[in-house]
Amino acid sequence: MNKSEHLLSAFSEDYFFKDLVIDELKFTPEGSTEVEVADLLINIGDIIIAIQLKSRNDKDQTNDSFIEAKWLQKKCKNAKGQVKETLQFISSGKLPNFNNKRGQNISLQPDAEVIPLVVFENNQIDNYPHLLRKHSDSGMNINCMSFTDYCEMCRILVTPMEIVEYLEYRKSIYEEHGDIDIMILNGTDNEMVLIKPQKNESLVHQFLAEKYGMKKSAQQKLTIQYFRNFLHLLAERTVNSSTENGSYDILLFFAHFHRYEITEFWNMLEKTKAEAKKGKAGIRHSLRSAISEYVIMFVANGLVPIEILLPKIRRVTEPKQVFEIDIHWFNKNEFSIDFLFWNNIK
Repeated sequence: MNKSEHLLSAFSEDYFFKDLVIDELKFTPEGSTEVEVADLLINIGDIIIAIQLKSRNDKDQTNDSFIEAKWLQKKCKNAKGQVKETLQFISSGKLPNFNNKRGQNISLQPDAEVIPLVVFENNQIDNYPHLLRKHSDSGMNINCMSFTDYCEMCRILVTPMEIVEYLEYRKSIYEEHGDIDIMILNGTDNEMVLIKPQKNESLVHQFLAEKYGMKKSAQQKLTIQYFRNFLHLLAERTVNSSTENGSYDILLFFAHFHRYEITEFWNMLEKTKAEAKKGKAGIRHSLRSAISEYVIMFVANGLVPIEILLPKIRRVTEPKQVFEIDIHWFNKNEFSIDFLFWNNIK
């Protein structure tokens, strides 16, 4: 890895969690020489963000905007070819397992939706094509952004699923409108948003305004940060697990959450924690999603056996995933959180 690749990986690890980031992606196909799947993968199971990074060597960099633009044009052309290879590698189902940044051995789903992204690092370039357009019917349009804009996107959106949705949203905006200078949007709650999409990835604010409203998204920010801290500590604080990568499976589940789900989850977790401290026991709250087909049961002072839990849940819905979270206090200052996670329930 070069300096820029290390920087990209370290930043992504902080915002996407170690468990979801894979940056050692070289392998040797049978009868061939060593190849690399991509520079970086953000893997959330059924969705993979595949990043190709292009960085300008300091010794080669000039102050000539024409020369630097030609450099980017050439690198973007190479990146499009690499993206095509990445899609083929993943869909082939023949890739070996790779280690994520936590050292867990992870397999990639061959049927995962792959979202390509080209990131470049060159501080001499301010104006650049935000969409690398296809040149044939069989091609695909690909998001492109500077490393600075990539960091800004992650900083504002904060959740993996939001970034996935934003990249799709961003691509559709540029496909429809091209490289526009100014956009005026009437968001939810009669909010008016004026943005310049080409500057500082400000299109993110339009995405948030359309999806949540700027006021509501700002109100949720503190809760989301608490939630992110909770997930960052999950693997480090896990005492034992029934499977080798138990914390990874849990993180994949939570990585698909949206802001509203995160807010509801956190509120119920805090309520259950307070009730458990008062000595209450049993099922306290539940969070359900008909779209994602999951149920989360919040219990106090003792996990409820699945044989008892499932009949209660099935009176209302038939989930594919059931998550049980139990909070138990040892004393006034110390408590534990136990998880039981059942996937692909039949």
